[in-house]
Order: sequence, then C-alpha cells, then structure tokens
Amino acid sequence: MDLGRNRGLLFGTGVKLVVSCTAIEAQVVFEMLVTLVTSQLAIASQLGREVYLWSIRLLLGSKGWR
Repeated sequence: MDLGRNRGLLFGTGVKLVVSCTAIEAQVVFEMLVTLVTSQLAIASQLGREVYLWSIRLLLGSKGWR
C-alpha cells in the first residue's frame, strides 16, 4: 500500500470538495443578493407610486376637486 499516493489522493479530493463548497456558497450568496436587490426595487417602486398618487390627490384636493 502506497501511503503517500493515498494521502495525495485524499488531499486532492479534499481540495475539490472545498472548492465545490466555496462555489456553492458563492452561488447562494449571489442569489440572496439578487433577491434582496429585487425586493428592494419592488418596494421602492411601490413607494414611488404611492407618493405620486398622494401628491396628485394633494394637488387636486388643494384646488377643491374631489
């Protein structure tokens, strides 16, 4: 039994596993960031619409229109 070769094979497998886990973690973090940015944009868009409608109501209300 060649202990050096087995140790090298085990080390190589460990390195591949660490690289695979790192790639998966990076993908998960990227997907979380995309989800966060998308949700923040949706919230900002909704707030923008509400402020726009509020300002129109205020403008029309100040002129006595209902």
